[in-house]
Amino acid sequence: MKANKLITELRALILDALQNVNDSNCPKVNKLLLDKEGYEWVEKQIINMVIDTGQAPEMCIPQIESEL
Repeated sequence: MKANKLITELRALILDALQNVNDSNCPKVNKLLLDKEGYEWVEKQIINMVIDTGQAPEMCIPQIESEL
């Protein structure tokens, strides 16, 4: 599978996972998602965690929240 296709698929999975974020479950991450720079930062963190740990994107979000 080509790298670009993998990246596109991973970004789609990340977007799907981030659509479940709100002020109740991850307020710090939710605040970051309000602008483009914050979204890109969160997306990059998730990509790195998926690569490093093999976790699914939705499993990375609570960890990012706890580290903020």
